[in-house]
Amino acid sequence: MIYFIRHGESQANVDNTFSGPDSLITDNGRAQSQMAGEKLVADGIVIDRIISSTYERAVETAKIITKAIGFDVDKIQYDHRLVEIDCGSVTYKSQENITQRQMLECDGAEDVNRFQERVMKSFNEIKDLPGNTLIVSHAGVGRMINATKQGIQPSDFINLPEYPNAIIAELN
Repeated sequence: MIYFIRHGESQANVDNTFSGPDSLITDNGRAQSQMAGEKLVADGIVIDRIISSTYERAVETAKIITKAIGFDVDKIQYDHRLVEIDCGSVTYKSQENITQRQMLECDGAEDVNRFQERVMKSFNEIKDLPGNTLIVSHAGVGRMINATKQGIQPSDFINLPEYPNAIIAELN
């Protein structure tokens, strides 16, 4: 089984800005991550591996969950293909006057087809692994996985709902 969790609340989430790679989680995000780990334990879900985005907010979330479930923090695997879509020139800017669709079209924004390709290469490798895997990643990554599974055009992945911060979801 593959489990997916979006990182704990980040400062960019609080500020309603487009995140970059160094956006950190908040104290609330740390508490959310701890509770997610405790929920895995309470539900009796044994995680065989944790694969995390290399962005700091996902790394910290993964480490907190790892400690909560008694997993060896040195065994966390990191995959740069699971990082959030690059927002280009709007990175760190307020989302207030920029739609997500406009973000996809701004200077320097990552091409959605390339985003889909990198995310799904990682996901397709993970799905064939035995046991339970926890992916720690980002809203856009979760939406792209779901869009691909549903046969939705890559450019429309942003129309799908985001996973809330630090909520464990099953990906079949």
